[in-house]
Formats: sequence, structure tokens, C-alpha cells
Amino acid sequence: MPHTSGRSARTRLRGWTLSELLIVLAMLALLLGLALPSHLQQQRQARRADARAGLQILLLDQARHRGLHGAFATDLDSLGWSSDRSPQGHYRLRITQAGTDAHVAEAWPDGPQARDTACAPMRLSLQGTATLVLSSGTSTDADPGRCWP
Repeated sequence: MPHTSGRSARTRLRGWTLSELLIVLAMLALLLGLALPSHLQQQRQARRADARAGLQILLLDQARHRGLHGAFATDLDSLGWSSDRSPQGHYRLRITQAGTDAHVAEAWPDGPQARDTACAPMRLSLQGTATLVLSSGTSTDADPGRCWP
């Protein structure tokens, strides 16, 4: 007959109790509740680079158009754009003002990025020959949300 120790088979197969599992789940939920909002905010801030890139490409295309036609384009179609999306698709771009000496372009957040209300819209204005104004939100001449690092 095989030798058994003094412990019963029941104690050797002991696992987690329901209360231990609930405590672990509660701790995980608490950590997730603290970390998730911060993570989502970091994602929104990182995606702002997409708006900056799209507006900078638009600025270069506007400069090329002005050199050829003597005025800035009034719409994206005139620049040869087939879409109004930023390079990664998190923003919709549009030209809100255009003339011979100035233009204003805006990037509006779209999809999950639409929750980034502090920087809606991000705006790039070229005034005169070399005055570049980077703004965001309701301010047309400042960046209160610090969306343009």
C-alpha cells in the first residue's frame, strides 16, 4: 500500500476561495479605473500630431498653389486632394478662409478623437507673407489648450 502523508487529499487540492478571487478582481478594476482615463488622454494628445501633419501638408500645398495661381486655394479639390482626411484619418481638414495674402485651415477631430474637445479645432493661419498663427479651440490667435507643442 502506498504511503500517504498526514495531509488529506482535500488539502492538497486547495485552490483560490471565492473571496480571494473577488478581492483580486476588485483590485484589478480599481487599477483599470485609475489608469484608463490617463491612457485615453495620452492617446488623444498623441493623435494631435496627425492634425499638425495634415495642416502642415496643407500649408505647403497652399504655398505651391499661390505660387502658380497668385492666390490661395479656397477648397481642397483645387489643391488636388481627393479626401479631406488627415494622414492617419483622425481629423477632417478644411480651408475656412483664403485670399491673395492669407488663408486659414482647420483640423476637426473625428471618430474617437472627437472627445478631444480642448483642441477642437486646431487651426493654422498664414497672414501676409510670413506670419504663421497656430491656434486651437475657440481662440483664433492663441493656443490655450497647448495643442501645438
